[in-house]
Amino acid sequence: MAATPPDRPVPSALRTAVRQWRENGEPPQRASSWSRGSWLKYFPGRQAFLDSLPDSVDRAEAARHAADAVTPEGAEQAFLVAMIWGYGPVGYGPWRTARVLTENPHAADRLAEVAIVARDSGGLDAFRALAHEPLRYLGVAFGTKYLRFVTAALPVETAPILDAVVRRWLAAHTGWHPNIDEWRPAVYEKYVAWLTSWSTEFDLDADMVEQMIFGSAITQEGSALWGEQWASTAGSPARMARAALLDLQRLFETADSQAALEAREHLDELDRIIQRGWTM
Repeated sequence: MAATPPDRPVPSALRTAVRQWRENGEPPQRASSWSRGSWLKYFPGRQAFLDSLPDSVDRAEAARHAADAVTPEGAEQAFLVAMIWGYGPVGYGPWRTARVLTENPHAADRLAEVAIVARDSGGLDAFRALAHEPLRYLGVAFGTKYLRFVTAALPVETAPILDAVVRRWLAAHTGWHPNIDEWRPAVYEKYVAWLTSWSTEFDLDADMVEQMIFGSAITQEGSALWGEQWASTAGSPARMARAALLDLQRLFETADSQAALEAREHLDELDRIIQRGWTM
């Protein structure tokens, strides 16, 4: 993934996140807990596989199960673990995952094809492949989670995740609001170029920079989903409002593109209003 010069220098918030991580030695993101029973309800034919997974799934575990994603069977398992990690304890995660796999003809074959592209040409081309022929109900936020673990398991550069948490961080610290409501290769290419350029200053790869961003964002926001637990909402109406807003954003992240597009402008404006109230 070749980098181009970024439009902005390394954000100070990223410098702080990397420094704190190196000083404290803590992982930038903890493992995701999940409800085994909820997933078994939607995937009864996968009981043996689901039973083999630990009660909490971290990035290393998800990447381990993506090693065979170039086959349909392996791709479906890799996708399941990526979604379990991504949704964590969120109740509608199993249903949304099942919808991707059942309402797209030959979904596992398609996921395997994308993994082959990633193996042969890298994450950017795999993103382009999904953008050219997207799977219905699989948006960029969760699609890049699958790409992240597939590429992490292959001898290629790991494709970083671009989800709503990262999007908000970029908006707050660079002024850029990447559009992730649709599969836009140019947006993802710019994102990867920024991370890759920033990574050279810290002797890290782009994927680790994304982890720094994510860890920094959840520490600051304490958001409510995917392990982003709000640290304290008691006595803080602004924090409670932002927690509710994050729930709404998650609901639209895997919705139909048109619904997401119609909602995004209003959600962003609500976020700006809440943040103004928070700092007053």
